[in-house]
Amino acid sequence: MNKAIIGGTGVGSLPNLQGPFQTETAFGVVQTYRFRIEEEEILFLPRHGSGHTTPPHAINYRAQMAALKQEGITYVYALATSGSMDPSISEGSIVVIEDFLDYTTSRIKTFFDGSNQKVAHTDMSDPYCKNLRTLFGEAAKQQGVPFYTGGVYVCTEGPRFEGRAEIAMLRKAGGTLVGMTGIPEVFLAKELGLCYCAIGLISNMACGIKNENLAHIDHGKRISEAKEAVMQVITNIFSTKTLDQDHCDCAKAVLYL
Repeated sequence: MNKAIIGGTGVGSLPNLQGPFQTETAFGVVQTYRFRIEEEEILFLPRHGSGHTTPPHAINYRAQMAALKQEGITYVYALATSGSMDPSISEGSIVVIEDFLDYTTSRIKTFFDGSNQKVAHTDMSDPYCKNLRTLFGEAAKQQGVPFYTGGVYVCTEGPRFEGRAEIAMLRKAGGTLVGMTGIPEVFLAKELGLCYCAIGLISNMACGIKNENLAHIDHGKRISEAKEAVMQVITNIFSTKTLDQDHCDCAKAVLYL
């Protein structure tokens, strides 16, 4: 088993799901699940917990990513329920994320915190695995699943939604979609040498794009079809493609001093 899916809002109904299984890490205990596609066993990690009880700013990201590494995971697709800041990308859309803007404020974002007396720096010029992104695009086209590329994911602290002025600022900074969970996942995955690809599921237009109250909409319902389509694409990749780290730099992104 070397493949995993990280899910969040509206993700959790998978076939033949078994678990939970506990993994003890230096940063805490993590619960994961398993499901099979033919002979392929895939790990599923619900980042908010099985009952969706942990808010985004309180998730133990280091424990979760360390657990994936300990379980032998190398290839990760992460689903990220997001708001769209691009009027042309509507609710229910699928976005392949290619870059990020970090507006989180209180999270521990690295394994290289000096506690092990090691200094290291991580290259983020290609933060989301280019090979997994390419494979997703190819498989989605083959399956007739529409998607957008070039997504710039803005991660905010949460748990509140962003305000109008904040969204206006983030759009000017180059953001196209906004969420609360993608960071520090991508940083930690890169530090661990994992191939990590994030797929945005658009549940709403960001504050100020449309005149709607984001607390009064069913975010899970709006992404339900996109979620199922994305899961079909990912499971197809995991069950039919031979994956390696020869077509990306994910395993060679850390400079140790």
